[in-house]
Amino acid sequence: MKIGIIGTENSHAMAFSKLLNLPDPNTGKVRYEDARVAGVYGPDMETAQAIMDMTHVDFIAGGPEDFFGRVDAMMITCRRGSEHYQYAMPFIRKGIPCFIDKPFTTDYEQAAELIGKAKENHVPLSGGSGCKYVYDVLMLKRQVENLVAENKFITASMNFSLVMDSVYDGFFFYSSHLTEMALAAFGYDMKSVNAFEKNGSVITVAHYENFDITLNYTDGSHDSSCIIFSKERNFYRQIDISMLFEHEMDHFINMLKTGKMQTSYEDLIKPVAVLVAVNESFKTGKEVAIK
Repeated sequence: MKIGIIGTENSHAMAFSKLLNLPDPNTGKVRYEDARVAGVYGPDMETAQAIMDMTHVDFIAGGPEDFFGRVDAMMITCRRGSEHYQYAMPFIRKGIPCFIDKPFTTDYEQAAELIGKAKENHVPLSGGSGCKYVYDVLMLKRQVENLVAENKFITASMNFSLVMDSVYDGFFFYSSHLTEMALAAFGYDMKSVNAFEKNGSVITVAHYENFDITLNYTDGSHDSSCIIFSKERNFYRQIDISMLFEHEMDHFINMLKTGKMQTSYEDLIKPVAVLVAVNESFKTGKEVAIK
């Protein structure tokens, strides 16, 4: 399977290209024998050339249209989520499976259009934050489900870093990680949010039907963790995301091989709805319902 990448200015593009094209330094074997990155498009030429030099891709595209007829799937990895729609839509229209990096988009209507066209053309999609796949988040999900079933869950608090003043769409650039970890661990049926910004951090109370949780988008923190408060005891877990690229790629390659999505269309668009609601809430000071 030949894969194209758009958005080489993102370090994710290099990481994915290395995983697909280079052998493991310890085993000498490639991770996926039947898939590789065939071509890349910057639009930044310097980073595109660096990926070509390091991972031996076949070509640097002169534009997105150069991928048609030369690849079987696409990865959209632009650092600005606001650019994902314009690059992903032409490939979805052509029936080409896509991975769309985090944040899926920064605009709910654009995300809905991408999903609508993908459903119409039966195009499988993958993407968002790979943090939702890591072991610690899966263990938190299991623990929350058990505590809720036993009527012992009270609330929880989770954090991840934020770069509010990022030139790459500000709040939206890093906030997808915490949002998607929370949805994976506590459920995708989040109803509304109250958010407050101070000194570059955003504290959010996320409301579910039967409980609330606190999401801490923390400026300057380098670690992520979660504490669960229950009627039994409190549980603390540090969240290790060191293998997120491998998890993302495993899910994407499995989707390409089977044609079956590992994450539903609805679960791909929900984080965008949450991000838009949080962004509106801390700007207006009001509780905002999630679409």
